[in-house]
Amino acid sequence: MTQHRGGARRAARFRPAHIVGLFLFYSVLTFAVIAFAFFFLFTGLEFRLVIPVALVIGAIATVVHVKAGRRTRVDTLVDRGP
Repeated sequence: MTQHRGGARRAARFRPAHIVGLFLFYSVLTFAVIAFAFFFLFTGLEFRLVIPVALVIGAIATVVHVKAGRRTRVDTLVDRGP
């Protein structure tokens, strides 16, 4: 097996407020992308699916990010806040 520098890699710890910030970041980003695509592709009833789909994808992205256990630029943006 490949060894990382300094032996075993330590997973980053995330506070609950940081996890909520990650969820909001990923959900808003997903909403913007999907809403833009749906605006041009669909004009009917399908647009009401944008919010639930954005929330589900935001939750999945947050779980994957937290389980990865390392800090990225997204964490810096979330920590910085509005």
